[in-house]
Amino acid sequence: MYTANIADTVIFRNLGKHPNPRLQSLKRAVEEAGTEIWVPAAVYHELADTGSTDSPMNPYLDTAIEEGWLRVATPLPGDRTKGFDRSAGPVEKARFVADEFLNQQSKYPETNNWQDAALVALAVRLFDENARIRVITHTADENLAAACARIPPEFGYYDIKSRYYNPPQTAKAEFPTVDRLAWTLLGRGLLVSSQQ
Repeated sequence: MYTANIADTVIFRNLGKHPNPRLQSLKRAVEEAGTEIWVPAAVYHELADTGSTDSPMNPYLDTAIEEGWLRVATPLPGDRTKGFDRSAGPVEKARFVADEFLNQQSKYPETNNWQDAALVALAVRLFDENARIRVITHTADENLAAACARIPPEFGYYDIKSRYYNPPQTAKAEFPTVDRLAWTLLGRGLLVSSQQ
């Protein structure tokens, strides 16, 4: 069974830009675990250096994409400004449900919650498109970790774990390991990797 790992922006900000030894450790762990890292297009763009060039460069992700161990998902459906469409597919619905959940939990509703909701929507898309898959999400946002663990099961997808890194700097050492990228028999749901 395939295990997909989906990572949030802050994970890569903590690992740093290419080249660095933490990204090399992550590459080795991905290869050893037999998995890939996925990011929503929103995460790619958030990390990109748009500078003065016509096409953005991404010093965090481009090398991993070229080497084939990180994939950027095609843009996800949904437009927050147009509102929720009851006839939408599960991926778009999941993004709206996650956005609403995150807005309810947030001190600053509607800031970047739509972008964060893309992690949940990507998980649902991967489940929707693959018959034999498990998904592990990685984030340093406690509310997003909860959304990732709770919302896909509402759509019938139960093989999901959400790893929460607190404080975010723990991702530097904990994320690029086989233990974090591989599916274990600890059960599904929210897994807190560090306590304050």
